[in-house]
Amino acid sequence: MEKKQENKQESIIEMECKIHGQVVSNFIDPISNYNYVNLGMVDKSGLRKEVHAESWLVKFSIGTKNRVRHWVRACAFELNCMPTSTNLNVVPLGSYSMLLGMDWLYLHKTKVDCYNKAIECLDDNGEKRIL
Repeated sequence: MEKKQENKQESIIEMECKIHGQVVSNFIDPISNYNYVNLGMVDKSGLRKEVHAESWLVKFSIGTKNRVRHWVRACAFELNCMPTSTNLNVVPLGSYSMLLGMDWLYLHKTKVDCYNKAIECLDDNGEKRIL
């Protein structure tokens, strides 16, 4: 079990991003299906959360489980100076403010380089970017 968890951690890339001009910690996790924002970040940044039609239980790679009840629609942010936006599910994330998963990665045709901890993607205008 410990080795399996270690392998999942190797696929995570940590990057700084900005939400409403505030620098926040973000990680990119290609194993996660969805995008998430920390509940504390929502309150701190004044993001408007909405109630999901149905809630569900999510289990993160570190083993914690949380019920998803709220989301932030089309949250604008900058990832390494690249402006973008995505829908974010609201959950407690510990020390991280945001997690980008397959929702965002797929939409931006992202290639993840786990060894060098870098990503190549298309910005919202379709231009290739290396972050």
